Amino acid sequence: MSLVRIALRICAVEALKGRTLVGDNVLDSEIGALDQSQDGSLRSDKPFISVYADDSKLLNGLELRSLIKSGQVDLNFEAGIATPHTVTDPVTDETVIYEGVPATDANFEFHLDLTMRQIADALADPDNEWAVLFAGLVTGFDKSQRSRISGDTNGVRLAAHQLKLTVSAVAEPVRGEPLLDVHPLARFFAKCDADFFRRMPDMEKKIALMKAQIAGSNDDLTAAMRRFGIVYDEADAMLLTPSGFEP
Repeated sequence: MSLVRIALRICAVEALKGRTLVGDNVLDSEIGALDQSQDGSLRSDKPFISVYADDSKLLNGLELRSLIKSGQVDLNFEAGIATPHTVTDPVTDETVIYEGVPATDANFEFHLDLTMRQIADALADPDNEWAVLFAGLVTGFDKSQRSRISGDTNGVRLAAHQLKLTVSAVAEPVRGEPLLDVHPLARFFAKCDADFFRRMPDMEKKIALMKAQIAGSNDDLTAAMRRFGIVYDEADAMLLTPSGFEP
């Protein structure tokens, strides 16, 4: 139950890049991006969005012993901003979030609220190829929750908003069954092949590992057994194995 989670997270990250107030500073699973190091500096040097997959659960049980269902997956989108992320206006010498917007608590909240709206718009953009791939991996949005935190530590003011989306995700492909070109993961792999490998060499290794996990060639019996978690004795009892069959 992991390949779809990986694809969901990557698609969400790529769908948001360049489409919100944080620009390309969309992070994959940087949960502690607002944490301070011992010298008081932050891990992220500018406003950010961090995307990560959290809990997942099945509400209607499994099919026999199958673990290919993805069920409901919690996707978290955390947007954060802090005083070290501010800049100085060259004209007014005023500390601002961006030109013309002073670095006040109210404007921190404005920045985060607007960023959250931009996240929603980016994920629903039919002209955004990564958002379309994201939608293909999701059969529905089941729940949406918003929360916020703020604080002032050693003179560093910070604020963050979190959007938690609970989505119903498509099932994992069965190991050894070739993916059809129209399968959401097949389309995801094709997009990664086209976009990532030129600018993110490490992603090529990750995608290769994902593909290897579902590679192989099943006969119909093996495919059915893997899909439903059936052992050979059960397959015999269900008259699924041919006469004289030995594994």
